[in-house]
Amino acid sequence: MQINILAGGDPSLWPEKLFDQPGLWIGADRGAWRLYQHGIPMLLAVGDFDSLSQDELQLLESHLEKNEIIHVKAEKDETDTELALLYAQTKKPDIINIFGATGGRLDHLLSNLWLLADSKFESIVEKTHIIDNVNDVSYLASGSKTIHKISGTKYLGFMPLTEVTHFKIIDAKYTLALTQNVYKMWSSNEFVTDTVDVSFDKGILMVTQTKDRT
Repeated sequence: MQINILAGGDPSLWPEKLFDQPGLWIGADRGAWRLYQHGIPMLLAVGDFDSLSQDELQLLESHLEKNEIIHVKAEKDETDTELALLYAQTKKPDIINIFGATGGRLDHLLSNLWLLADSKFESIVEKTHIIDNVNDVSYLASGSKTIHKISGTKYLGFMPLTEVTHFKIIDAKYTLALTQNVYKMWSSNEFVTDTVDVSFDKGILMVTQTKDRT
């Protein structure tokens, strides 16, 4: 099963034909309003909905059953996207794709990118992607892993989100072998073939596959 989460980020950064995606949808805050506008059924709408006008919120609430919307107070520990991800995790999906999570405030972007470093998401670390029209962000737990090139992307990057030890990039254009953790974005690497192998002893590694915005 695939679950898609739509957060409230700029629609101009959505991938083409976003709503042709297979799977079930969750709307986080204004993302729920945008799903409603496009006539997309939702498993859940969740958030404090502070980005919606009162009229928009009333329309959204009238469109959904009571068990399909969770309205939380603005003063909370979790972000709206985090709450959506927590709910998605309970459904035990095979894939979770998050859209609308980039392109806005920098603190929101960093919060979204670091969500999967939290141990409470351990079961979905390698199932989750954050996607926009030029970026695909995925995550790896420790071990020996093979990364498959996503069609249309050019650049490959790696960023330790937690302490990552003995990190090796084995067969990309630029190889790497570290003995100690370095909190650095290892960016602008490239695939030589359709796969790249990496390994590391512990931690969570963020993987980016990107292209230039035209």
